[in-house]
Amino acid sequence: MKQFCTLLLLLPLVFGSCDKDDDTRIETWTVASEKGVAGIFMGFGHVPAYIVKTGPNAGWEISTAHIEGFTFEKGYQTEMLVRIEPIPNPPADGPGYRYTMEKPISRTPMQSNVDPLQFSPEFEVTIASRRADSPATSGYWIKDMRYPDPRWEPFPWEIEGFDFKPGFEARIRIRPVAEYDDAKGDYEVKYHQTELISSKEKASEGLPE
Repeated sequence: MKQFCTLLLLLPLVFGSCDKDDDTRIETWTVASEKGVAGIFMGFGHVPAYIVKTGPNAGWEISTAHIEGFTFEKGYQTEMLVRIEPIPNPPADGPGYRYTMEKPISRTPMQSNVDPLQFSPEFEVTIASRRADSPATSGYWIKDMRYPDPRWEPFPWEIEGFDFKPGFEARIRIRPVAEYDDAKGDYEVKYHQTELISSKEKASEGLPE
């Protein structure tokens, strides 16, 4: 009987890894003093994102996590303890974990010691010969050339440095960059042309009406 009771006491330890609560952990995060960008839809559409280290010996990486209890300030590098816990039955398009600042460790005014452009990769696109101006969309019709069978998609953002010419189909390289807007007191993503590969007079085919 005593052996049976001992076994019952040990069962939670043996099978504890099946409990989702065991996935909760606390990590030491460092958040850089500048932001990078992260893609949110097929490479199109980017948002400002934290540049973080998730441990003392980890490398810098991009993170779209919302850290509850933490307020980012440009120009300040922050080290903190972050509690990471699973969200039961998360929606298909939602995060699987909740991130909470458990304890601040340090907040240091400094220039970022990581280049934010490292997390703003360039990519190649084709821009159609007419713009996607309509009540529903504005901007450009664009193909993301990273995909094997790219299709025309509306791209409702301006591309700085790109000189659009009606009737000309262009192929360019662009880079999304998180830039700080003093008036808004926050970051926004802007797209910049980094290279004009080609521009030829041509009516783009297969454009949506």
